[in-house]
Amino acid sequence: MIYILPTDTCYGIACWLDDKKSYEKIYKIKKRDLWKPLAIMVKDFRWLREHTDLTEQQVDFLERYENPFTILTNSDSVELFLKYGDGSEEHFINKDIYDQVAFRVASQTIDEDLVDRLWPIWLTSANLAGAGESYTMTEIEKDFAYYLEKNTVEVLGWYDLDPNIPASDVFRFIEDSLELEYVRKG
Repeated sequence: MIYILPTDTCYGIACWLDDKKSYEKIYKIKKRDLWKPLAIMVKDFRWLREHTDLTEQQVDFLERYENPFTILTNSDSVELFLKYGDGSEEHFINKDIYDQVAFRVASQTIDEDLVDRLWPIWLTSANLAGAGESYTMTEIEKDFAYYLEKNTVEVLGWYDLDPNIPASDVFRFIEDSLELEYVRKG
């Protein structure tokens, strides 16, 4: 199942981490290039501590970071998952594009509940490729009408978001330091 849900910035489109068919469908629905990776939303900072290469000090820094963020880092468990999956012959169609993985930490009750129910989820903004982010249900209904009518996408949280919230800062730490290299500053 594919979900459209509010995040701390805009509406996102997501699926369960192990749902390869929905993962591929997100690319199709959004008309997104396969060379553009999706982020992974996790439930909490503890998950980052346990499953990424981030140091304790870096995770502490992220917990205090004031803006919405997406952190690029390495994760042996995610990389193994992408490479070998669940042991089936079916692989992620673009598994080789993930040099590092982009992580977001759930900060909305709806996000936390979905991640808690499904484990980490694949996540990207709920808009068509090249279009701006979606903040209103009118935009969601317009862009995803066909999939909503077919019940192949489930919307969680039918309300408008504040369009003045900046996009998340996207960055990585430089090695084990707290120095940041920004990919995008929201």
